[in-house]
Amino acid sequence: MKAVGISDIGKCRKNNEDAYYISAGEDHAENLYLVADGMGGCNAGEVASNSAIEAFLAHFWKEMKHATTEDMLDMMTGAMAAANKEVYTKSNSAREFAEMGTTIVAAAVREEKVYVAHVGDSRAYIFRKREMIPLTTDHSYVMELVKMGNITKEEAATHPKRNVITRAIGIKNTVETDTAIHALQKNDIIVLCTDGLCGMLKDEEMAKILNKRTDLERKAELLVAEANKKGGFDNISLILVQI
Repeated sequence: MKAVGISDIGKCRKNNEDAYYISAGEDHAENLYLVADGMGGCNAGEVASNSAIEAFLAHFWKEMKHATTEDMLDMMTGAMAAANKEVYTKSNSAREFAEMGTTIVAAAVREEKVYVAHVGDSRAYIFRKREMIPLTTDHSYVMELVKMGNITKEEAATHPKRNVITRAIGIKNTVETDTAIHALQKNDIIVLCTDGLCGMLKDEEMAKILNKRTDLERKAELLVAEANKKGGFDNISLILVQI
């Protein structure tokens, strides 16, 4: 298994409010991957995304010492709650951090399965046999409209309120986390990304790049380059994990 990550400022932002984490082999949380997209005034988005990942990892590593694979989703949900508490507390500690928050999408690979937890509109996919398989559903205003049948997914992609999220880490004192488990196959690529990527590229466009005969690092670079070519309106962060 191999993983690569990139975080790019994009073409329009003055700073990068995204953060990501790829576990090293010596970590307790081996094969754990996180992507976060911060929001808030000044540099608060950067503070939110980095603080959330640090708090998530601290909780997860602590629980890993006496947990089993069966506890994975509970551990990830608990880690999200810890991240939420940290960001919420910090956002109320100083004026410059007021109302800051962040998305998080997390994936842990164990025993030929991927365990996913997420809050917000950062996404997880499996790229398999030339197709992007979504593992998450955005916590966003437009996705709520799609669920109610008011608009189509195609209309959601260009809706003026497509960037309005309905759930985030640190906005309230508690947070609801969505989780899922998916079986993995040889040659699958797990994709975690912020909306700086999936908001700029359609699933088919990402699949076309991931299907190219080149190494994982180059695929990640091409995805970022294409998102920037389309405008790069947001920070662009992604992790690719080759099974």
